Amino acid sequence: MEWTMRLLKHSSFLAVSLSHFIVDVFNGQIGILLAVLSVPLALANSTIGLIATIYAISGAVSQPVFGWLSDRFGGRWTTAGGVIWMAACFSLAAVTPGYWPLLFLVVGSLGSAAFHPPGAMKASQMGSLHMAGQAATAASIFFLFGQSGLSLGPAAGGAIIDHLGIKGLLFITMLGLPIGLFAAWALRGETALQPRTGRESLAQNKANESQPQWILFSLVLLVAGLKSWGQLAITTFAPKFFHDLGLAPTIYGAIVAVFMGGSAIGGLLGGMAADRWGQRFTITLALALSIVPLYFFPVARGPWVFPLALIAGLFNGAPHSVLITMAQKLMPGKAATASGIILGFMFTSGAVGVYFSGLAADHFGLMRVLQGNALIALTAVAVSLTLLWRGSEARALVMPMAE
Repeated sequence: MEWTMRLLKHSSFLAVSLSHFIVDVFNGQIGILLAVLSVPLALANSTIGLIATIYAISGAVSQPVFGWLSDRFGGRWTTAGGVIWMAACFSLAAVTPGYWPLLFLVVGSLGSAAFHPPGAMKASQMGSLHMAGQAATAASIFFLFGQSGLSLGPAAGGAIIDHLGIKGLLFITMLGLPIGLFAAWALRGETALQPRTGRESLAQNKANESQPQWILFSLVLLVAGLKSWGQLAITTFAPKFFHDLGLAPTIYGAIVAVFMGGSAIGGLLGGMAADRWGQRFTITLALALSIVPLYFFPVARGPWVFPLALIAGLFNGAPHSVLITMAQKLMPGKAATASGIILGFMFTSGAVGVYFSGLAADHFGLMRVLQGNALIALTAVAVSLTLLWRGSEARALVMPMAE
């Protein structure tokens, strides 16, 4: 806790953390908005899945580009501009009629793409500099803000829509401008990373030339993509599932909020566990423990749905920051690019997966599809075991260094 408070006193870390919170508050509205718009626009489950897929992919494929730009020119304007862009687009989505909100939502996803790579890079850097090298813990704090936004976003959005309609979301979007401006001010000294000297570069190359970086990177990407698919399937289709059961937006917004709240807590605990007990072990154990609650979550009724949603979110979210920091270590000197690649892959994999989940839901029902997230988690465990069983050189790279 002392490290956390000390880290939050740095304006740049506080800025990227608050920005992450509001960006994911916006992202957390997607499932709620699609559920509400599904009635007047007559959207089928497959159409909802397609829109969610387009939203995620449009914000995913450009993340490596924004990561490269941040590595080259600094992350000030990609960070601040991403927040302000999302605030503007979601405001337009709240006030326009017909199918226009769908267009503005998709375009708004580019703001999320611009923000995430430099934000994740900055958080890990601050952990290395100010938390005795605990990059995973610092990243988990950064992602805690984002997961908190994904948790509070649906709850706030559902309650606001219940009472004020979609236009009431302007009360949320107006928070984006001051946070974006604060980020621009706090990161005013942010510049591109200085290149290594010839001696430093040679030493780094010798240290990593025997490491199977791309094999490991591919395994990390696959685990991250599967985890993301399961999470996005729940945030996209759980609102529609409970909507079809006759629950109000306030209720199913709260259910998704509890799931994402568990994911936020899990992300923080996962980062701390990884810095203490090892990255690969933490990832494998957390994903294995998520299987049972993911399977029974859609079956539960009444108050039981909330603790199951909390536990499922906690274990599903635990590997998140660990996977990001692993990817950054596998691309030395290109942390923002690595962040952009893995985050983009996570969003793309989740988006493509959730589209197929939507197709399956139209044939087998939403309950079976939501229970199928347990099978996705089981597959992720199998891949993480492959990562766990890599040779001694791979283990040396992905395990924390002994003190």
